[in-house]
Amino acid sequence: MNIANVTARFAVLAGVEEAELSRFETIIADACDYVQSRCRVDDPDSGQIRRLEMLAAAYALKLYGTCAEDGLSQFVAGDVRLTLSAGKDGIGEKHWRELAEDNADLIDTGGFLFGRVI
Repeated sequence: MNIANVTARFAVLAGVEEAELSRFETIIADACDYVQSRCRVDDPDSGQIRRLEMLAAAYALKLYGTCAEDGLSQFVAGDVRLTLSAGKDGIGEKHWRELAEDNADLIDTGGFLFGRVI
């Protein structure tokens, strides 16, 4: 997997400017590692590599959405009301799950995709 290809795909998915991409190097590398660790194919061909790179970009988007500062659109301390936006977190999670399902021949999801524990 070529991390530059994954980074380019992530930039498009996340709408991140090229000047800001250095902030996301770690989560992109983590996403590449995660997808590679789940890969079912020992020696993927060029088409499979492109699919894996897209999966890694989608997983990086999921991580980005999970950690994004704008994940909360409202917080009230009085009666403890929390409102989540349907921003990057929802989009990233949805995109990741759809791609993982569509590419189940390439990656092992173990029957479920772990999101987070709250």
